[in-house]
Amino acid sequence: MVRVAEFVKRVVCSTLYHPDGTVEITKAPAVWTLAHRGYSGSGRLDVWVYRSQAEALRAGAELAMDCGMDEDAHSRELFAARRWAAVMERYEEQSPRGASPAGPGGLPATR
Repeated sequence: MVRVAEFVKRVVCSTLYHPDGTVEITKAPAVWTLAHRGYSGSGRLDVWVYRSQAEALRAGAELAMDCGMDEDAHSRELFAARRWAAVMERYEEQSPRGASPAGPGGLPATR
């Protein structure tokens, strides 16, 4: 069985710099996610949770390659160089707006 603690981490969610020079840091539970709107036309949104940013980025790059970027020479180069975020950015540039991994509006959410 997978332990929730492997996925949920306490991360900095805000940093306040006060005029007196003190700094207040607040941490909260967070997870790394990847979202992809399906192509069936039903409007379904699939969301996956990952243990780390690195795992989420690699999965996003693999998804982009599976969604046709494997036919793009530059994307293949980026993927071979393990530049996961760059592969997803290339997917965004080359895809119709409604077909982005997060639907209209951009890259997958990462936290």
